[in-house]
Amino acid sequence: MTDSINIPQITTGTLAAFQSADNTATTTRDMVSSTVTAPVRTISGYENVSIQLVEQSPLAGGLDRLVFGDLMADYALQLNTAVVGAGDGTSGTLKGLITLGTDTTNGIPTTWTETTPSAVNGLIAIAKGISKVTTNRFKAAEAIVMHPSMWYWFASQVDGSNRPLVVPTTGASQAFNSAGTIMNPGAPAGLVGTIQGVPVFIDATLPKTYATNQSPILVGKFSDSYLFESGVKTRVLPDVLSSNLTVRFQVYGYAALAHRFNKSVSAITGTGTVAPSGY
Repeated sequence: MTDSINIPQITTGTLAAFQSADNTATTTRDMVSSTVTAPVRTISGYENVSIQLVEQSPLAGGLDRLVFGDLMADYALQLNTAVVGAGDGTSGTLKGLITLGTDTTNGIPTTWTETTPSAVNGLIAIAKGISKVTTNRFKAAEAIVMHPSMWYWFASQVDGSNRPLVVPTTGASQAFNSAGTIMNPGAPAGLVGTIQGVPVFIDATLPKTYATNQSPILVGKFSDSYLFESGVKTRVLPDVLSSNLTVRFQVYGYAALAHRFNKSVSAITGTGTVAPSGY
């Protein structure tokens, strides 16, 4: 039985330095290692259906296929929501990316404070988040992740001359003097554009109610986090409620999320990230 997954982590690295002169002492420092522990969590769901509905359903492929398809879709939704979310890793939850990115003790959170949010200050906050990742991790930020409502709000904003701050770019056309570009207009999820040259992904499972009414923006080197998944298992249980001629369809699986470095993700929160109205 696997209750947790442990991966190695270097907490103090080796050391190199310039030698002061020939035949003088060189520099050394012992490497110190530790482990990151990710608890393995169970995700499950089931649906009870009358045997009459199962056997008499006119659906092509059968009602069981419809039920299992819907259960597995929600399984994926719950897992994705947990990965990007604000769970703390206890009580059956995963430690989500928002929790990692808002850690004020060990992490690199970014605050966007503004009573009436403006795209200009939002872009400044994103630039700060990118800077924090590259400054602390010494590697490039790989992506920016935000809720679709936040991205399309950014895409709708203009400067003092009514020119869009985030402009479309297709094929060989090049954006001129833009803060961001739109690569996939109207996309419901996935890669939609860039800000400061960093790819932007939208994800509707990001919360719009964090700290009551905020929609955090994540900036990070996300390959420093590891998601472990089992295969999703399906079961048909005809005996559980057989006295009622009821069949139970069930899906379940296991997942663990490990973050190797605390300073790989910066979550942008604050009054400026209040979910924009109407988007």
